[in-house]
Amino acid sequence: MMQYHYLEQNMNISASFNHFMQHRGFTQAELCRESKMSPASLSLIIKNKRSPSFATLVLMAATFEVKLSEFIAAGE
Repeated sequence: MMQYHYLEQNMNISASFNHFMQHRGFTQAELCRESKMSPASLSLIIKNKRSPSFATLVLMAATFEVKLSEFIAAGE
């Protein structure tokens, strides 16, 4: 449990999204279109008002064409 708690406190998934959106030149609308994710869900995740599921993290990594570990590490 301690390890999970550590990761949760030190991971900013919003930073991961912002990093890769900027790197790829994606707007939120473009990311929604590419990932088939709803604009409302993406907005809540980016604003840190909702935690993404594991499946969403995998989907985003695939959309940005990076390894999941790389996607997550961008938010640390």
